[in-house]
Amino acid sequence: MTQDGFRPDPASGHAVRRKKPVSHKGLWLKFSATVLVLGIVCVGVYYTIESGYFEVVRVESGSYRFTERADLDNSLSGCLGQNIWTLSEDQVAEKMTALPWVRDLQVLKRLPGTIEVDFREWRPLLVLDSEGENGRALVMVEDGRVLEFPDHLPMAALPVLVGVPCTRDSLQGHLCLDPIWSEGVLSLLEAMAATGLETAGPVDFLVARPEGFAIVLQAGQGRLLVGRENFADRLARYMAARDHLETGLQMDLRFEDRITCSRL
Repeated sequence: MTQDGFRPDPASGHAVRRKKPVSHKGLWLKFSATVLVLGIVCVGVYYTIESGYFEVVRVESGSYRFTERADLDNSLSGCLGQNIWTLSEDQVAEKMTALPWVRDLQVLKRLPGTIEVDFREWRPLLVLDSEGENGRALVMVEDGRVLEFPDHLPMAALPVLVGVPCTRDSLQGHLCLDPIWSEGVLSLLEAMAATGLETAGPVDFLVARPEGFAIVLQAGQGRLLVGRENFADRLARYMAARDHLETGLQMDLRFEDRITCSRL
């Protein structure tokens, strides 16, 4: 005997549930729903990519000082009119990092059509006693490169580096200090910052000599001979003794545990 939905199983003699017949109507509904969903997705993707609604119409940047406005506009103008979804942040960053003063940056997208570029600039540390090819003043920045100082800005009150020639990097082609002196200059600047020298007595000149560096202080405060090494120790010795020294002296700090003074 059979019951509703069951059939006899010859092997076991028991009744088992009959398999439900395949519904072609159900399969067709599932297929139609899948096609509909895919169609909606495709239309959405096409609209997102091709619609003018998502074109970049505005490019914003944070505050900046040393970068030329024309150079910045030229680097970012290619973003306008592009689809914000397909425009790569790396593509924008690559153009921006080609600008000499740009240090690091972040690219953000704001829907429907705004790109925001936030970047920091390199800080000038020294003025060189020579001019660039365009007649502009040359400054050394934090990574050791030498850049032309912008014409639209007043020159900052920075120490002037004397006696160190510029050269061009053989790989990247940018200006830099002569490699014989560059490491020493950066080390000396680091020691000046660490000891607080410029806070106590602003510096007019850093002079490179065959025997090493001399620091010329402002307002006739004196001249410090620091040689080629151990800058931090030598400047720390001067800072400890400066209140007991006359102004207008040449102070030789190259000998351990003493300061040799002479009239300029």
